[in-house]
Amino acid sequence: MIRAALVLTALPALSACGDPAPGEGGVAVSEKVWCAPDRAKDFTQDCTLERGTDNGRAIFVVRHPDGKFRRLIASPDGQNLLAADGADQSQSALKQDRWEVILGDDRYVVPAKADAQRP
Repeated sequence: MIRAALVLTALPALSACGDPAPGEGGVAVSEKVWCAPDRAKDFTQDCTLERGTDNGRAIFVVRHPDGKFRRLIASPDGQNLLAADGADQSQSALKQDRWEVILGDDRYVVPAKADAQRP
């Protein structure tokens, strides 16, 4: 009984830390984006994107269907999306209305604006 109480007490603390949603307070609104996670050959619209800002720079969280996520932050000139944390370096380029991003074994198409939805 005491063990169960300790586990239940620890759960809120664990769920409160590590939520990578961008923005301050509240839940970020997400949109579907094209992705090819984990070396997938083809792009699908199975990932979601959350947008926010951090010190005036655009920040994004791309969530995979399996729960994995990547945090990206816009470069100061807005031409690239950079890995916000982790050991992997991103490769990206702004092409018209979207960024094309490679990060580790994952590839993403991130619309530059919330309403652009094509690969």
